[in-house]
Amino acid sequence: MEPEKLLPKGEPGIEVNALPITRTPATPAPLPGVPSPAAQQWGVVISIVIIMLMIIIGAFYAWGERIAENQFPAAITE
Repeated sequence: MEPEKLLPKGEPGIEVNALPITRTPATPAPLPGVPSPAAQQWGVVISIVIIMLMIIIGAFYAWGERIAENQFPAAITE
């Protein structure tokens, strides 16, 4: 392994006194396909409404099936 070669004092060399410049935007650009926070809130509300409607419709369906099972034709009961 060779020893490190240094410039003698007084000779010009490359002086590094600053870090490389990296640009970062003040506000990051939105990613494609990612909704804004306001759109996400509406998505949550719509999802909850759809789930509640499915539960209500299922409950009415089950209730209607139970009522249909309990009803006997009039000819059989007399």
